[in-house]
Amino acid sequence: MKRIATRSSWIILFVFLCILVVGFYLRIGSAVGTLVINPLRADAGNYFMYAYNLRYKHTYSQEIANMRDLSSPVTPDSVRSPGYPLFLVPFLDGLSFESFVDRVIIAQVILSLLTILMTYLLCKSFLPHVWALAASLLVAVSPHLIVANSYILTETLFCFTLTVTVWLTGFLRSNPSWWLTLGLGLLMGLASLVRPSLQFFPLLFAFFLVFQFGWRRGGKLTAMALIVFSLSLSPWIIRNMHTLGVSGDKTLMINFLHHGMYPDFTYESVKESRGFPYRYDPRASEISRDIPSVLEEISIRFQKDPMKHLHWFLIGKPVAFWSWNTVQGVGDAFVYPVSRSPYFHAPFFKWSHHLMHALHWPLVILALFGTLMVWLPLSRIGIEDGAVLTARVTSLLLIYYTALHVIGAPFPRYSIPLRPFLYGLAFFPTYLLTFALTGHFRDRVKQSPSL
Repeated sequence: MKRIATRSSWIILFVFLCILVVGFYLRIGSAVGTLVINPLRADAGNYFMYAYNLRYKHTYSQEIANMRDLSSPVTPDSVRSPGYPLFLVPFLDGLSFESFVDRVIIAQVILSLLTILMTYLLCKSFLPHVWALAASLLVAVSPHLIVANSYILTETLFCFTLTVTVWLTGFLRSNPSWWLTLGLGLLMGLASLVRPSLQFFPLLFAFFLVFQFGWRRGGKLTAMALIVFSLSLSPWIIRNMHTLGVSGDKTLMINFLHHGMYPDFTYESVKESRGFPYRYDPRASEISRDIPSVLEEISIRFQKDPMKHLHWFLIGKPVAFWSWNTVQGVGDAFVYPVSRSPYFHAPFFKWSHHLMHALHWPLVILALFGTLMVWLPLSRIGIEDGAVLTARVTSLLLIYYTALHVIGAPFPRYSIPLRPFLYGLAFFPTYLLTFALTGHFRDRVKQSPSL
């Protein structure tokens, strides 16, 4: 038995290494073979300027002043959170933009490779090795996760940080220590500084801990996690209060609500406005004046055409959020235009792209079932408590982000960092089916008088 177990472990290791090699080949090939047209445009340009001004002018600002004159002042702001700009700072080398972009891409390729490993470790905590390997393979060949490495955007860093965080939650069942809870609170805080959209998730996670462990034990874990989470955000908030007199800028929140209120991402069904409806709306500046103005406009539009907007918010937005094609980008997996990519001509790249494109909606539908099924009383049929806990946190994260983007803008680009969790839960219904067919479910039912 020991020899069989050892042989099985070596086979698992060999298969995973093969998956890692495939992932490395695709990521390096994409990094070398992809040329982004004007890589420091739009959001990427903002992140670069924050990092540049922070390093060379010691001011957190996205303002483009005289970059060659390091003594020229820039105006501080807090439109974007500092997580990703801080990640970019070590890669800066004066005004050598090309070398800066190249170094960031290589670093993101490494993080993306580590995400494959973290996906396997995460998924094997609630799936058998075979299904965990399958989920990591999907992450390895996912065009969205691969192409994201070539952009100066938050997707790669956020995906890695989020995967590590959720993986660590699986240890709470066997080792609910203060240090582990402290680490989780810190990681959630750091991830929130990369993407502020995560900042409300710790509250939902706190309720989950109480639900999972009870008031006495769960309350202590919750208190520690929330305190450390708050402390990790406090330097950013204190800086804003001291420098700007406010805790944070509301611009992105206003845009998030405003840009998501147009059905099918279009203004008055004008095809040319798709993806950027607010640019065609003559009242856009009035609507986006502040949060109450946006909410009032959404209410007015619901009253004028309730069925159209109800369909958009309840059905259209979730479907759009989990769609394959980027809406505001150039389509497919690309966010900004590229002049070349191995996905245009290289056979293996094209084949893996076609495979993932064909599997996309079946995986999304399976993940929907998996997201719901993890909340069944699985421990009664033999699924370990630790596995149930990790699967439920994964489910909670997908539910949270889907609900969040039902409220605001459901651009598919924002679902890219969630692909590892989507793939893991997509295999969960299959796992339960095989679990039942092999007789484990039936045996557990006979042994459990309470079921």
